[in-house]
Amino acid sequence: MKPSLYLASLCFAAAIGATEQPLAGKWITDLHGQTLTDPQSSGFTWRHGELIHLGDNSAAEPLRNKLLRINPHTAKLNAEPLNITVSKQVLNGCFGELFNKHPDFESLTWDRTDDTVFITVTEDSSFVQLSADCKARYGETNSTDFPTLLVKIETDSTLSRAEITAVRPVQFPKAAGVGNFPNDGIEGLAFDNAGNLYLALEKNLANAPMIFNTAYQTDFWQQDGYVKVQDSGFVLPVPDAKNHPINGLDYLPAKKAGHPGYLVAAARNDDQLWIIDLSQQQAPFVQQMAYYAPTPADSACPAYERMVQTAIEGVAVHGDTVYLVNDAWKKHYPDNIQCPANAAHFNKFAPLLFSLPVDPRWFIQRLN
Repeated sequence: MKPSLYLASLCFAAAIGATEQPLAGKWITDLHGQTLTDPQSSGFTWRHGELIHLGDNSAAEPLRNKLLRINPHTAKLNAEPLNITVSKQVLNGCFGELFNKHPDFESLTWDRTDDTVFITVTEDSSFVQLSADCKARYGETNSTDFPTLLVKIETDSTLSRAEITAVRPVQFPKAAGVGNFPNDGIEGLAFDNAGNLYLALEKNLANAPMIFNTAYQTDFWQQDGYVKVQDSGFVLPVPDAKNHPINGLDYLPAKKAGHPGYLVAAARNDDQLWIIDLSQQQAPFVQQMAYYAPTPADSACPAYERMVQTAIEGVAVHGDTVYLVNDAWKKHYPDNIQCPANAAHFNKFAPLLFSLPVDPRWFIQRLN
């Protein structure tokens, strides 16, 4: 009999060291118990007792532009993938050409005043162009030639339908130096409890991640102009000018009354979680992670094997639990193959679901 997840984690911790958090995942499976084929997990959020998943435009065709409903306890889908349709209003608007094709969706969150509304964001849209009239209206992004778009997805309480009904382009502050990097744009979205929407940027002209914010009010989707985001000014734990992007984001409420709360950011390239204090009264806590994939019970392999390339891109917080999902980097995901019985999962770019409890140590570090 293989050791339990808890015992395995204790073994991992002893082997790795106290500063590193070991985390054993579960393969996400479909209704038939099969691991998913290349969903390219990029959007991830909690709603109504389940995790909602959205992939980017490099996902396999059957899972592209689909919402997946995942049981957080079993990592199994609760229903067949749900197709996202697009309203005629959006298709006939300035950004219709993009939505007639396959938008590169990154991140997913839900409207805190209306939980039938999901919000996602587009990244690399360099394969389409704005018309001359639309470029005159929306060409001053201070970033990419084709704007980053915030996207409204309307659903119902049972998630039996999903339709894109509104889109708004983002304008960054010129002083932020975002740069024209189509594939290094916004990869994280999160709402706090005060009506602010946070947007996490992979990298700017200085090769550093940033977090922007904007007010989200009831008339947000009635407007058709730019969403003019502001630089949050948050000090991030970036050690150097090499690649340390943020690829996932969610909000963690504070236990302390009067505190605005925290952001949990996934630093994909570093296998880290950054716990960012919205009040900026304490330095971000850097939680180093070590991710493990389970092996089949009937194999001769150890119960779990450490992954060398995980690429976490989805973060969802619910209560005292943080859920994570990885977006398989096709070039390097097969590098994880150790146990022959797991080779098929890595070769089909199957993602895993990870979860960990909120750690009290995240909130006690002070600024030097």
